[in-house]
Amino acid sequence: MDDLQRLLIERACERLVNVYANRIDAYDYDGFMQLWADDAVWNVLGREWRGLDGIRAGLAVRDATMICRHFVTNIVIDAIDEDHARGYCYSIAFRALNMRGKAPAQMDEPQFIVEYHDSFVRSPQRGWVFSRRDCTAAFENRRDR
Repeated sequence: MDDLQRLLIERACERLVNVYANRIDAYDYDGFMQLWADDAVWNVLGREWRGLDGIRAGLAVRDATMICRHFVTNIVIDAIDEDHARGYCYSIAFRALNMRGKAPAQMDEPQFIVEYHDSFVRSPQRGWVFSRRDCTAAFENRRDR
């Protein structure tokens, strides 16, 4: 793999990380599902969903009344070969319950700052997609405890 090919892979996966945040925040679940391999694993704070049906079930438990905005940073992608890559990033999400469609919402402190550890695979049909995405909390707002 040459430097240009490596750079293109890394950029495509970085874009995928950002599109993930945009689509989940927009409740664009059909578009969100296009970001995943058929046998992908989505692990969010210890709750794991497998395959496309499982990931869609994971979306169904999200609160449909909230406004949510994910801010993603410190994205690092490493191309493994022409068809595989791995990545890492941080994300902070601001949420306002019962405010969807009523913006602007009151801004409160975020509940978590999370780390994502990603595995990517090149799909012949869709290009680069997530094969696995693990989300763990690095910081948690414990004021409610």
